Amino acid sequence: MKVIAIAAVGRNGVIGRGSELPWDIPEDMKFFRDSTRGQIVLMGRKTYDSLGKALPARRNAVITRNGSWSVSDAEVYADLSTALNVLKPAALAQEKTVFVIGGAEIYTLSLPFLDEVWLTEIDSDFEGDVFFPLYREGRFEAEGFVRAGVREQSDSASPFHYRFCVYQRSRPK
Repeated sequence: MKVIAIAAVGRNGVIGRGSELPWDIPEDMKFFRDSTRGQIVLMGRKTYDSLGKALPARRNAVITRNGSWSVSDAEVYADLSTALNVLKPAALAQEKTVFVIGGAEIYTLSLPFLDEVWLTEIDSDFEGDVFFPLYREGRFEAEGFVRAGVREQSDSASPFHYRFCVYQRSRPK
């Protein structure tokens, strides 16, 4: 069982503008759908609100500090620790992965708990107001993570060049 953050990010670290993605890359959306389908997705309330509903074919969990907020199609937790204390044993028992899917605050809070970070790195700068944590100079930089895999990608449906990158937490020797 792993805890993995998954996101698409512009060269300047942007992951969103308001409650929208500032790009349309069909292959990235397919990668996200295929990767998270049948798994557990963990998100903040703003991300849930931007989606408008729970993602189908996944166990959905939402973190919010608003104790009166509730929905019928997702589990709601007051904080990340509580959510992971419930979700990690369930994921282990069911051989599933917990995917952290945003937003920026949830990504930041989850960094110490992550086994991997899967980024679609887009070779363009975007205007936006939501940023992936610790993203500098066109690459993910977080202490303890190393880039383990890259798959270059470009398709005719998108005007952007991008690559799928996997960063793994390095383990002390």
